[in-house]
Amino acid sequence: MLHQSPLTNHRRGFTLLEVTVVSFLLAFLTLLLSATWSGLVRPTADLVHRTRLAQEANLAAASLVRDLAGSLPNPEGRIGTKTQFRFVGRMQPSNNQLWLCFDGSATPNGIADWGSPDTVIIYEVQDNRLVRWDQSSSTSYTVANYVQQLDVQDMGDRVQLKITFQYRGITQTYTLIARDP
Repeated sequence: MLHQSPLTNHRRGFTLLEVTVVSFLLAFLTLLLSATWSGLVRPTADLVHRTRLAQEANLAAASLVRDLAGSLPNPEGRIGTKTQFRFVGRMQPSNNQLWLCFDGSATPNGIADWGSPDTVIIYEVQDNRLVRWDQSSSTSYTVANYVQQLDVQDMGDRVQLKITFQYRGITQTYTLIARDP
């Protein structure tokens, strides 16, 4: 018969020192992972948000360029002639709207009538969207989203448009200056 001594028959467990060291190492690893997360992932998210704002700004600029170019497409979609659908006037009511008038009659008079038969296009911010409204056809569509403010300033033969966008904590303001055609 084998006899075992009481000293060799004991159960091995973790000491308090070993548990403390492992806990410290896990806390340190958690700290490193959170620093990596905020150092790499957060700037990437900001870049995505800034890119989204730049896309919306490009959409707004493209629409404004089309309308400020000097002539408006007629109802059939063809570009207006030198006289018909030609840009004849601009207004900035309260400096937060842009009104553009295009000569729309069969025999254009070259004067901004701001009503029929002219075509009036209005840009304004509604519910954080830049909206383009065609007053003569009563149609509107969203040009760009995440728009906080449209500031329009008359500069004589030019107009300055400051459009402020905000998306998920990122705010960007873009300035466009257009010369009257």
